[in-house]
Amino acid sequence: MTLRNVTDGLRSANRNVELALLVASAVFILLAWRALEAAAFTMPAGSTRILTQFLVAALVGHAGLRVVAPRAASQPYAIALLLSAVGVAFVTRLEPSVAQDQVNWVALGVAAMVGAAFAGRYYPRLRAYKYTAALAAVALLVATGVFGTTINGARLWFSVAGQTVQTTELIKLFLVVFLAGYLADEASVLASPRLRFGGRTYTALPYLVPLLLTLLAAVAALALLRDLGSIALLLLVVIASLYVATGRLRFVVGGLVLLGVTGVFGYFAFSHVNARVDVWLHPYDDPAGAGYQALQSIYAVQAGGVTGEGLGLGQPGSIPAAQTDYVFAAIAEELGLGGAVGVVLLYVLLLFSGLRIALDARDDYGRLLASSVALLIAVQAAVIIAGNLRVIPTTGITLPFVSYGGSSLLINYALVGLLLGISNHRR
Repeated sequence: MTLRNVTDGLRSANRNVELALLVASAVFILLAWRALEAAAFTMPAGSTRILTQFLVAALVGHAGLRVVAPRAASQPYAIALLLSAVGVAFVTRLEPSVAQDQVNWVALGVAAMVGAAFAGRYYPRLRAYKYTAALAAVALLVATGVFGTTINGARLWFSVAGQTVQTTELIKLFLVVFLAGYLADEASVLASPRLRFGGRTYTALPYLVPLLLTLLAAVAALALLRDLGSIALLLLVVIASLYVATGRLRFVVGGLVLLGVTGVFGYFAFSHVNARVDVWLHPYDDPAGAGYQALQSIYAVQAGGVTGEGLGLGQPGSIPAAQTDYVFAAIAEELGLGGAVGVVLLYVLLLFSGLRIALDARDDYGRLLASSVALLIAVQAAVIIAGNLRVIPTTGITLPFVSYGGSSLLINYALVGLLLGISNHRR
């Protein structure tokens, strides 16, 4: 780190735009605190400290990016932080006892983002470790199955010093490193329907074998861990990344067929998958039992209307585990259609920002790494929002930057940092 880095950061137009955009996060969380107090909501102990810590973390993250990534795009951090402001406000509203934990994880996530942005200058080196990343992902899943902690019927966590760490979140980092490296090497081959070599014609399908074997191992491990959501997320991101890399619709069609076959197999092979699908299709069969959570979510969305009940004035607490699984339904109830659409648009903007970074990257690996990161966050958001709206069965994954959960916040901020690192070293 040199004095030039500091002076470049101070003069950076992108960082100045980012600072202006960060004002939206500060305004939102200040207004949210005021709205909760006006609604006579019982704020958690140390609510002023929570608010101050969030604002300080936002500024420290911005200052760090001025030093380590002065040329990086201005939008990703600002969008992620605004989503986190929504998350802190609604986690406080839904479960005040964990509000301090949530803002602590936001602060740690911002630190992880700055670290990842700094390390982003070395991203081309990751290409050589694509199969190491794939092996690490599968090994971590197996270790979780053997040594992990079971919570709510799924063995997805390790307990460390009294804290639970969801290891499947870390898998996302390994996933994008493997996908980007694999596709950077093989995309041109996969995009060709036939290859000619030595006067003979060959199909490109054998080049899919490493990807298919990795997918098979990961899906099998996730199925044994009872993690339906991560399987859907993994397959959808692979499908989207294959299309971005090759432009071939056959991978989309084939991938969706594979996803459908996997879903049908899971429905008949695993009782928990069967139960989730049945609740999705027939929630009124057991409205006070298995269908209660899904029905309360729909009632909350309907009650919100266009303008919402008002922050602190609705009844989102009637939805079990709303702060983790159904936070979007709570947002729709208290902020209405306008607030819900606003949150969706933030994810769309983050996706477009990530794809723009991909277009400006200096090499194929950077383009595929940035696009995979952007697609991963966007697909995860789409899956959980669709589950909250009963478009698809619920999956148990978190809404990025918004839902309560430290592992998710850390990894998603690290992914944003990776985007910023790639952007800082664009063409």
